[in-house]
Amino acid sequence: MSGRARSVCTKAGEISSARLTRVKPVRSFAAGLLLALPVVAAGQISGSGYALRFYGTGVGPPGQQDRIRLPVDDNVPGAGSSVIDVGAGSFTLELWLRGRLADNNTANAGGDVELFDYSWIDGNIILDRDAWCGTANAFGVSLAGGVVRFGVDSGDTGCCNDTIEGSENVLDDAWHHVAVVRDAVEGSLAIFVDGVEDFRGSAGISTVDLSYPDSGVPVTGDCGTGQLTPYGWFLVIAAEKHDAGPAYPSFAGYVDELRIWNLARGEAAIATDRFRVLPAGTPGLVGSYRFEEGSGTVVADSSGTGAPDGELIAGVSGNGEWVSGQGETAPLDPVLFSDGFETGDTLAWSQAVP
Repeated sequence: MSGRARSVCTKAGEISSARLTRVKPVRSFAAGLLLALPVVAAGQISGSGYALRFYGTGVGPPGQQDRIRLPVDDNVPGAGSSVIDVGAGSFTLELWLRGRLADNNTANAGGDVELFDYSWIDGNIILDRDAWCGTANAFGVSLAGGVVRFGVDSGDTGCCNDTIEGSENVLDDAWHHVAVVRDAVEGSLAIFVDGVEDFRGSAGISTVDLSYPDSGVPVTGDCGTGQLTPYGWFLVIAAEKHDAGPAYPSFAGYVDELRIWNLARGEAAIATDRFRVLPAGTPGLVGSYRFEEGSGTVVADSSGTGAPDGELIAGVSGNGEWVSGQGETAPLDPVLFSDGFETGDTLAWSQAVP
């Protein structure tokens, strides 16, 4: 994140404009029917007992507050990456969130637009795998004017940086499932909201390695010789990781059920699984942080891959706060109805409706 601002990087001869607006497909009748169904029905028990509330106070001083830090690497030369150091190829990041536009009032670019830059960093940041100098292997997710932004840097070995912006409002004080996908084979980025594709960027843009460098990046405080802060090798949830100032605000709201995948998930898989508690050993699921601890400062992985625990700062009222109760947690439904009918079956049925 050289100086926090990034110039446009595009493939010569392929993209002549630094902004591309698209008309997205209309949501299907089946998808709308599913979203209209109650999430927790008779005979089911909600699968999430706790979630986390953040207050957007991670800018500082004193700094490094109101967030989760997940180590993706040890920043020591050699093979020290953890399994959640995705980015070498395709990956998917998923979570549930709930927030209000009044608490996250950064501006967007109009929605359904591809910006071909690094401007994801200008929204209220909710997932930050950026590095401030020293490497361009970076990406992140923010909310801008109520819609989701997903962006990637250019990587250390190639091109290009890119940011896409959807148009579905996720800051209406209701729970929404958000997934972002980087398909390194196709070279595209995509955003999914509540199991439906919100926006997909151009193909052939992002194909390079974006994982944290195995060689490490020295923390020198100088962009000419290394990185400025000792946080480049973390995935940070609900905050701008470097505390770079009010121009880069953090997310204020609720977060639950973070999942990290080392593959590009499709719409059907995302829609089917978003209400479910997935078991350890689910193929491709390399990190599953359910936030079910309910107290303390450790958030544990349940994927079964050996992914590292995360550090919650600070696990107290008003600062990375544990919450529970009606409406305070994501609406997961893992328990079967008495006749064996569950949320996933509802989806399969709804998709079969003409």
